[in-house]
Amino acid sequence: MRLNKHCFGIIENLFFRKKIFYTVFFLFVVCTSFSQQKIRGIIKDSKNMPIPGVNVLEKQTGNSAVTDFDGNYEISSKGGDPTLIFSFIGFITKEVKVDGRGTINVVLQSMVNDLSEVVVIGYGTQKKGQVTSAIATIKEKDFTQGAVRDASELIVGKVAGLVITNGSGDPLAGPSVSLRGISSLQGGTTPLILINGIPGSFDSVATNDIASIDVLKDASAAAIYGTRGANGVILITTKKVDRDVPTTLSYTGYTAMSSFAKKANFLDAGQYRELLADGVKMPFVDEGYSTDWLDEISRTGLNTNHNINMKGGSAKSNYIANVNYGDQQGVFLGSYNKELRVSFDVNHYMFNDKLKFNFNFVRASQQAGGFDPNVYRQALIRNPTARPKDDNGDWTQTSRFQYSNPVASIYETQRMNENENTRLFGGVTLTLLPGWDTELHLSNVQNTGLSGYYETKKHYSNTIQHKNGVASRSDSKSKTDLLEFTSKYAKTIEKHNFSVLGGYSYQYNMNQNGYAYNYNFPTDAFSFNNIGAGQALLDGKAGMGSYKEDNKLIGFFARGSYSFDNKYHLLASVRREGSSRFGDNYQWGTFPSVSAGWTVSNESFLKNADFVNNLKLRAGYGETGIIPTSSYLSQTLLNYEGYVYNNGSWIQGLVPASNPNPDLRWEKSQEINLGLDFAFLKNRISGSVDVYHKKTKDMLWDYEVPIPPYLYHSITANVGKMENKGIEILLNTTPVQTKDFEWNSSMTFSHNENKLTSLSNDLYEIKGNFINVGDAGDPISFSTHRLEVGQSIGNFWGLKSVDITTDGKWIIETKDGTRKTLTPDLYNDDNKQYLGNGIPKFNGGWTNTFKYKQFDLGVVLVGAFGFQILNYQRMFYENPTINYNMLDSSQDLVYGKTKLNYSQTYVSYYIEDGDYVKINNITFGYNLDVKKLKFINSARIYASGSNLATFTGYKGLDPEIAGGSGLTAGDDSRDKYPTTKTFTLGINVNF
Repeated sequence: MRLNKHCFGIIENLFFRKKIFYTVFFLFVVCTSFSQQKIRGIIKDSKNMPIPGVNVLEKQTGNSAVTDFDGNYEISSKGGDPTLIFSFIGFITKEVKVDGRGTINVVLQSMVNDLSEVVVIGYGTQKKGQVTSAIATIKEKDFTQGAVRDASELIVGKVAGLVITNGSGDPLAGPSVSLRGISSLQGGTTPLILINGIPGSFDSVATNDIASIDVLKDASAAAIYGTRGANGVILITTKKVDRDVPTTLSYTGYTAMSSFAKKANFLDAGQYRELLADGVKMPFVDEGYSTDWLDEISRTGLNTNHNINMKGGSAKSNYIANVNYGDQQGVFLGSYNKELRVSFDVNHYMFNDKLKFNFNFVRASQQAGGFDPNVYRQALIRNPTARPKDDNGDWTQTSRFQYSNPVASIYETQRMNENENTRLFGGVTLTLLPGWDTELHLSNVQNTGLSGYYETKKHYSNTIQHKNGVASRSDSKSKTDLLEFTSKYAKTIEKHNFSVLGGYSYQYNMNQNGYAYNYNFPTDAFSFNNIGAGQALLDGKAGMGSYKEDNKLIGFFARGSYSFDNKYHLLASVRREGSSRFGDNYQWGTFPSVSAGWTVSNESFLKNADFVNNLKLRAGYGETGIIPTSSYLSQTLLNYEGYVYNNGSWIQGLVPASNPNPDLRWEKSQEINLGLDFAFLKNRISGSVDVYHKKTKDMLWDYEVPIPPYLYHSITANVGKMENKGIEILLNTTPVQTKDFEWNSSMTFSHNENKLTSLSNDLYEIKGNFINVGDAGDPISFSTHRLEVGQSIGNFWGLKSVDITTDGKWIIETKDGTRKTLTPDLYNDDNKQYLGNGIPKFNGGWTNTFKYKQFDLGVVLVGAFGFQILNYQRMFYENPTINYNMLDSSQDLVYGKTKLNYSQTYVSYYIEDGDYVKINNITFGYNLDVKKLKFINSARIYASGSNLATFTGYKGLDPEIAGGSGLTAGDDSRDKYPTTKTFTLGINVNF
C-alpha cells in the first residue's frame, strides 16, 4: 500500500511538473506571439498617393521592411511595446507607437518638394525626382470641374504641348487632340490612350472614376509602346482603394444648363422686309410671317449627372465600385446622350501578400440622338417670313433646289443609336522576393452598336423626292483581346538605385459591321424595324453590305533604370514589335530609347543655396512608330464587280482593288528632347522647359502607278518625310500663401514648327512635289489647302483677293503681283498662292486657384495664336446673289467700296486671323461644415461656368475649330454644331 502511494506520488509529482512545464511553455509561446505581432498598412503622401520604397523600422531593433509599389508594408515586431519609424527621402520622418494595433496607415508630409511623388510611366511607375523624360502629370485635385463630356476636358490647357480642341456643342462630339504637332499624313494625330494599361479613348471611363492622367510627351518615354507611340501616350489611372478600410460611400452630382455661345447673324423677318421695301432684289417674297427658324429647332440644353462610389475591405480583400449616370440634352432638338456606366474593381492578397489577384469590370450603355448638319443649314437659309406649317397643319415645302423645312426634318425623322461597351480585366501579381514583381494581365474589350434611321412619308424625301419612306439600319461590333506579361525588379543598395523590366504583349483587334437601306414603304408603322418591306428592294434599288477585318500586334520589350545618390539618372528601353498589317519584308520593327538626368540641386556646390529646391537637366532620344491605319494594305485585294456569261450562266467578275506591297511598314519617328526641371523658394516657383526635334520618315500615302505593270492604279507606300520642332514651358507659382488664403497659378505655353521635307523617292513620285487637299463644298468645290515639300502642313491655298470692281467683281493678285478681275478661267493653280496657315503657332493655358478658408475659386483660360481660319459661313452666305437667306453682313460694302456681285467662291477675303483667348471655366466652391453630422465626413457645393467668353477678332461663331490640327486645319464648317455656354450647380458628399 505504501509502495502504491509512493508510486502514485511520484507519478503525481511528474504529472504536476509536466503541467507546469506546458503551462510555462504555453505562456512563453503566447507572449512570444504577442511580441511578434504582425503589423501592416499603407503609406501615402499628403496628396493621397501611395509611396513606394518607404523604410519601416522597428525602433531600437534591426527589424525593418520596405513598402511596395502600392505603398503597402508588413512587419513582424520583436519588442513588447514597439514603435515604428517611417522614413523616406524628401519626407519628414515619422514615429508611431503600435499600441497593439494590427493596421497602421501613415501619411508622410513632404519636406520641401514633391520629388518623391510617383509618376505613371509605361508598364510601371517612377519617382518624379528620377524621371528623365518629358512627362506631365495631372492629379484629380487639378482637374477642371463642372459639366464635362469626357476625360479630355479635365485637362484642357494644363499640359504644355497637348492641344485639345472641340469647337462643338454636340453632346456626342469628340475632341481633336494633338501632341507636339502632326507626325503623319494618313495616320491621324491622336495619342495612344490607355486606361489602366488597356487601350481605349477619352470617353471609355467615367470622369468621376479617374485619379490621375499622365502624358508621355517625348519618344524616350513613349518608345516602349512601339508603333503606337509616335503621337505620344496618355495614361489614365482610375481610383484605387486602400487596404483594411471601412466601407465608405460618396456621391457626386450636378445639373447644368447650356445655350448657344454665339449665333450667326442671318437676316430676320424685319430686316428682310426693310430690304424689300428699299427695292433690293431678294430671293424670297414676303409671305407675311416672322419665324426664327433657329429657335424652332433648338432649346435650352439640360445636363444631369449622378455618380455613386463605394469602397471598403480588409487587409486581405478590398473593392471599389462606381455607378455613373449622365443625361445630356443638346441645344438642338433630337440631340442627346444618355449613358450608364458601372465599374467594379476587387483585389485579393494571399500567402503573406506574395500573391495578389485583381479583377476589374466596366460596363457602359449608351442611347444617343444624332445631329443632322443639314437641318441646321436649312434653318439658317430658310425664308424668315415663311412659317413651318400651313393652315391645314401640313409642313410647308417648296421645290427650290437643296431647300427643305428644317422643323419637318426633325419631327419626321426617327433615329436610334444604342452602344454597349464591356471591359474585363484580370491580373495576377507574384512577389517572390522583395522588389521583384511578376505580373500577368488579361483583358477583353468589346463594343457593340445598333443604329436605326427612318424618314416618314411627310419628310421632304417623299414630298420632294418621292421616296415614300426611307429606312436604314446598321450594326457594328469590335473586340480587343490583350495579354501582357511583365517581370520587374527594383533594388536600392546604399546610394545606388536600379530597376529592370522585361515583358511580352499580344493584342488582337477585330471590327465588323453591316447595314441595310431601303425605301418606298407601305406604312410608317414599321419605322426602321422591317427593312425588307420597302418596294425599292424588289426594284433592285435597295442597298446592303457588311465588313469584317482583324489584325494582330505582338511585342517584346525591356527597360532598365539606374540612379546614383539621387543625382545621376539613366533609363533605357527597347521594344521589338510585329504586326499583321506590315508587309512580308518588314514584319518586325525595333524601337529603342535612352534618357538621362542630372539633379544639379543635389550637388555639394548647391548645398547652401537654400532658395534652390530642385534643378534637374534631362536629355532623351527615342524611336516610335505609327502603324498603317487599315488591315490588308500590303496584300492584293479583289472586288466582285459585273457579270460574265459563261456556259449558260452568269458569273460575277473579279477586278483588282489594291496592289500588293511587301515593303509596307510602320512610319518611324526619331526624336531628341532636352529638358529642365526647376523649383525655387520652397517650391513657390516651379516648372519645366522642354525643347524637342522630331523627324518622321516612311510616311504613308497613296501613289498613282501605271497599269501595267501594276494591277491597280494606286498603291499605299512608305515614302514621305516630315520634321517637327518646338518648345514647351510649364510655370507653377504660389504668389500668396497665408494661414487662411492661398493663390496658386499654373501657366503652359507651347510652340511648334512643322515642315514637310519629302513626298517622293526613286519608286514613287508626286508630280510637282505638292498635293492639293480639302474641299470647300458645293457649289464652290475648290481645294482649300496644299501639302508641298518645304512647306508646313495646314497651309491655305487659293486666290488672293485684294480689291473689288465698281460693279462688284473680285480683283485678285497673282504670285507675281499682277492684278486681275476674277473670271472662272482664272480658277487654276497658276493664279493661286499661299494665304495663311490653319494650325496655331502658339498655344497657351493659364489656371488660377484661390482658396480662402472653406471657399475656393478656379479660373481656367486657354488661347491659341498665330493662325488663320477660313470662315465658311461668310464664304457661302455673306453674298447677296445667293438664292437663300443670307448673313446681314452680305449687304455690307466689300473693302468699303461696293456690294458684292459675284457668285460664291473661295478667295482670301474670307480668311481671317483666328487668335483668341477664352475663359474656358470658372468654378466657385464651398466646403460645408459637417462636424455635427456623424454620417457625413465631408461635403462641397460648387457653381461652374464653361466657355463663358471668347476674346477674338474672328467674325465666326468660335475660333476654336474642331479638327484644327489636321491636313485641312482652319476650315470652319458652315454646318458645325455651334459651341455652347454652360452653367453648372453641383455637390460632392462623402459619407
